[in-house]
Amino acid sequence: MAKSEDLEVTPRFQLGAIFSGAALSLAVSIVLLQFGAAIGLTADAPLRGEANIAAWGMIAAGLWLLWVQLLASLAGGYLAGRLRVVSAASDPHDNEMRDGMAGLLTWAIASVLAFIAIAIAAAFSTYVAIATDSYNANATVSDAEQNKALIFAFVAGSTSLLSAAAAWWAGTMGGDHRDQGTDFSKELSFRR
Repeated sequence: MAKSEDLEVTPRFQLGAIFSGAALSLAVSIVLLQFGAAIGLTADAPLRGEANIAAWGMIAAGLWLLWVQLLASLAGGYLAGRLRVVSAASDPHDNEMRDGMAGLLTWAIASVLAFIAIAIAAAFSTYVAIATDSYNANATVSDAEQNKALIFAFVAGSTSLLSAAAAWWAGTMGGDHRDQGTDFSKELSFRR
């Protein structure tokens, strides 16, 4: 058995890998949400209260939100797991758990930052609506609109939980590829 001073000590949480994964996750989300907005798949589409929004529009927006969150979480979680430095003092199971936690923390940080950005945007748009007198404080929301909002909120929460699991899995896959020395240069090289 090696003495404890002979073993390389690595921190449990490697914030560089985690924040790199979170940055990638946010970037993927932004790009995909911009693309979705260009083709009419915005997150507020089911909630605008317009009479012409069919059930398929709500389903399409929910599926798009699921795709965006899963792809962003997979990319960020994988990067965090792949970049994390292995602890020589840990067994393979402990390293796998650390890789998964790096992926999960990537998801958590990206989710919190996205929530903050959405809250700021909502506060700003409310301020603008009040300042321009386009805000109607006496407006009532129909039962159908309330139901749409509740269903969409449930879908958003459910997809967020699924993307957390995807980030964990991707973190463990990134760590496994790192540990196995998986070489993607034939598929991903730009030097051909």
